[in-house]
Amino acid sequence: MSEASLHGRKINQVDPAIELLESYGLVRDEDSLRVTEFSKKKITRLHRELYSAVFAKQEKDFDTDARAEIDPFSFVASRSLRGASDCGEYGCRIEKLDLLGHYAALYATKVIVPLTLQTPEKIRTETAAAEQVSQSALVLLRLRPLVDAGLVIPVVMRSFHRCEHALAWANRIIDVSHKIAREAARDFQGDFRLKFQLPEKSPTGLPTTYIDGPVDFLEHGGGVVTFHEGPGWRQKGWRYDDDGMVELRGRRKLMFMDGIFSDIADETTFYLAYGRNRNARYLASRTGETFLLDLFTQKDDELSASSAALNAYMTHVLPLLQDVPLARLLQIRSEERDSFARYRFAVGQFLTELAKKKKRIGKREVRDAFKSEIEPKLVKMKSELNQERSRQVRRIVGGLGAMAASLKLGLFGATPAVGAAGIGATLLGKAGVSVCEHGSSLKEKNDFYFLLRLTQEAEG
Repeated sequence: MSEASLHGRKINQVDPAIELLESYGLVRDEDSLRVTEFSKKKITRLHRELYSAVFAKQEKDFDTDARAEIDPFSFVASRSLRGASDCGEYGCRIEKLDLLGHYAALYATKVIVPLTLQTPEKIRTETAAAEQVSQSALVLLRLRPLVDAGLVIPVVMRSFHRCEHALAWANRIIDVSHKIAREAARDFQGDFRLKFQLPEKSPTGLPTTYIDGPVDFLEHGGGVVTFHEGPGWRQKGWRYDDDGMVELRGRRKLMFMDGIFSDIADETTFYLAYGRNRNARYLASRTGETFLLDLFTQKDDELSASSAALNAYMTHVLPLLQDVPLARLLQIRSEERDSFARYRFAVGQFLTELAKKKKRIGKREVRDAFKSEIEPKLVKMKSELNQERSRQVRRIVGGLGAMAASLKLGLFGATPAVGAAGIGATLLGKAGVSVCEHGSSLKEKNDFYFLLRLTQEAEG
């Protein structure tokens, strides 16, 4: 790769966490699945070393300048966007990470991605350690080009408060967030349905709970949780169906509901305590993930209408570009540095104008604005380039026709082959220069040329 720098960091600089994974033989995406095959001692050591590597860099990079304005192009990725929510299926996680990776390459200054790594002191079993390492390794390996470029920043969910007053504030936010989350779990419990299944009937052989609920809170509208039931968990009066299932109610249902909403509280408090100090916005794809943050920041114009609007905007662009490899996207971004800067500035203005009209921007507003403001510009640029290419093709064909007629009449004298080659090369050369010059003109005068360049790459 080139030694060119993206935002002050060399593209080919290997992240310490990725270097560590490589030393354990974890190089490709699918290698993350092999962690469970490691010995218990090796898993424990890798978990400890990976946590330390990520945390050490996180502490070094931390910027406590809370006075700086939030960068509209810096984000903290939510659980759903980074593939860490309810669905643990490998293919689903890959799809999520690819979406996040393309988003970062096409738009972001940085995307902070919290990994599912707890401090080693909190890990009770090697199974838990292996699961956390496996999930984190997939994130790091799948998004490696972006991590090495400094666009994706892996972190652990731990904030830094060297000031006792800031620490007291953070602890207060944590307490309040979890209290509201517990109340919300009770308020929303009617929208969820939970069923317990006997271990002897469960596919895993473990006590299992199946959760159905709103897609705003659950990936795919459902989830499956295996757990170890304690004494007295089953009630004597339960009547099981043929699949060994019974619907959960009361405190047993709330136990799982509290877990769902507690995760949202953890995400919110980490963002407020850490993400804001890194001058980033919270980027989510589900409204349920932001309900607590909306309560805390409802009067904060700097955060309002941000995540949903940007996500909705990019929804119209990303499907066109999913087949372009991340490394290629980064290369184009580096090659078209000025065009990228104009493109991002234009998109920022585009969203700012929308925000002035309506504080909370919905997907419909963004979709309509995209179709009316940006899509026509892309169509016009494509048309201009195609017209220029057609004009040059006609010029070449006409020139070659005239040249053939001249040869027929013997106008080139004794060296027709040399004359033909010279004129042919001149025609092709001038046509190529003309198309390139036209492209350069488009690039200089149109803010969305970068997007056109990417769509041309995707279309092959």
